[in-house]
Amino acid sequence: MPKADLVLLHAPSVYDFRETSIMYGPVSDLVPSSPIFEMYPLGFTTIAEYMERHGLMVRLVNLAVLMLHKPKFDVERAIREMDPVAFGIDLHWAPHAHGSIEVARLCKKYHPDTPVVFGGFTASYYHEELIGYDCVDYVVRGDSTEEPFTRLMYALKRGGSVADIPNLTYKDASGAAVVNPLSHVPATFDHVNLDYRFSMRSVIRDRDMVSALPFKGWLSYPVSASLTCRGCTRNCVTCGGSATAFREHFGRDRVAFRDPELLVRDIAHIARHIPGPVFVLNDFRQAGDDYVDAFITGLRRIDFKNPIGFEFFTPPSEDFYALLDENLNDYSVEVSAESHDDAVRAAFGKPYTWEALGASVEAAFRHGCQRFDLYFMTGIPTQTANSVLDTVEAVERLYERTGNDPRLLPFIGPMAPFLDPGSMVFEDPERYGYTLRARTLEEHRQRLIQPSWKYILNYVPDAMTLDEMVDSTYEAALGLNRVKAKVGAVDEKTANATERRVLEAQIAMARIDHIMTHEEPQRGTLLTAFKREIDVLNENTVCEKSELNWPARLDSGHFFNNARLWFRVNIETLFPRLRPVDKRFMDGE
Repeated sequence: MPKADLVLLHAPSVYDFRETSIMYGPVSDLVPSSPIFEMYPLGFTTIAEYMERHGLMVRLVNLAVLMLHKPKFDVERAIREMDPVAFGIDLHWAPHAHGSIEVARLCKKYHPDTPVVFGGFTASYYHEELIGYDCVDYVVRGDSTEEPFTRLMYALKRGGSVADIPNLTYKDASGAAVVNPLSHVPATFDHVNLDYRFSMRSVIRDRDMVSALPFKGWLSYPVSASLTCRGCTRNCVTCGGSATAFREHFGRDRVAFRDPELLVRDIAHIARHIPGPVFVLNDFRQAGDDYVDAFITGLRRIDFKNPIGFEFFTPPSEDFYALLDENLNDYSVEVSAESHDDAVRAAFGKPYTWEALGASVEAAFRHGCQRFDLYFMTGIPTQTANSVLDTVEAVERLYERTGNDPRLLPFIGPMAPFLDPGSMVFEDPERYGYTLRARTLEEHRQRLIQPSWKYILNYVPDAMTLDEMVDSTYEAALGLNRVKAKVGAVDEKTANATERRVLEAQIAMARIDHIMTHEEPQRGTLLTAFKREIDVLNENTVCEKSELNWPARLDSGHFFNNARLWFRVNIETLFPRLRPVDKRFMDGE
């Protein structure tokens, strides 16, 4: 196995989740990963590919997946046996505040002289606090760190200065923090290759399948993501990736879109090697009609056959669905409406109407949409418990409007575990009706090891108590599950299993509340004794994970394309000079 210059480590949300009793609840039910958020960010792939294209050797190690796959996996031993020039650790979203720091401490324990580099949205937001930890040497800030991070790696390899590297926060020789300007903010998103062949190449080269898996169940559900832009035109008030958050904290005042031809190329690469569905992140309609037409007709040109799903921030029109139907073989839609209540949705930052959404769902089904995933959230601004519970009746009426079409799949979950640091609500909670229970990075770290999601939340909404939020979330989930069963959107066995788990989760939450009335050490003893039951309830609470899955397809082309890739990578590993490299950074430019 070639020696890595950089090892990118993805930590679990809570480092010692295998020993700690925590009722995560439904916080991850509506995403592919488990409650420890083992899915590493797409930035891992783009950073690694960019660095390797410029002459560095990078290895991705998903510690969270390894810990899930192998209950006795020795994290300390694995880190001790690594010997890179530097370690890179993501802190993209705040739920990784605990695990990322603990993994950094292990890196320093066994490799005290090896630099530890952090990156991600949350790392950027808390860069000055983060650099104060003894286990952190550098923070690369912003949403496009491929080039600054590559410059840093060459400086570390050569013993050069980092004083002129943009977006970098670091400790100088005296240990004092230095903050370089946040000046590297590319106007486009065309400098990277979002190419999943890199991950496949690294598996072949490193002889290590599990370390590179994006999330625990990926082999049985090989879903891929394609990213249309960095930045956002929208201002959802609780989102750390809103237009305001990008402007205020990541230096981006306009969206960097990926050229639609490159986006089509990204997806074509996926189709040649991976049989699963592709999910297009960020509403590509933000870029305008010309971009939309170029992208969708480009997908038709490559005759893309994998299922493809699109995230839309507002309900699309009938003409738009007609364009999709004309050009695509198999498409699905996801819209996060947050609430059925127009006033609540507007307070969240999405001022369209429930009527417009209903019309959009009908239009989607008239034009070949394979499924319409509709997401609701609890704990958002101005929302009451009664409003949460009323979601069930609103969805039932929406089903009636569509003729009880089972292609409609509604889901509901809490805004958890955190309000995003950097979001508009986080910056001014009182204005939006919240009280924060954590402000600093360290306070969020301590929240993450509380015994249930009710205690982990970094906020308390004014419009309902935490108990009301917990109860209404579970009750609404029960109601939606029953509605889906009635219309045939889920089968009876699945619906019965979901109902049973939700009821058991409600009992478990009450039991944890009772345990919390005890003092230590009795509280800890009781929680530890309850751990096995909690672990069973921590996945698939308000819905089955399989409900989120779109179909996959496999043909002989995938086998032959992957066989060719295997042969090419092994030849390049034996003869490194055959590997194509851009020498710009290698030559010191």
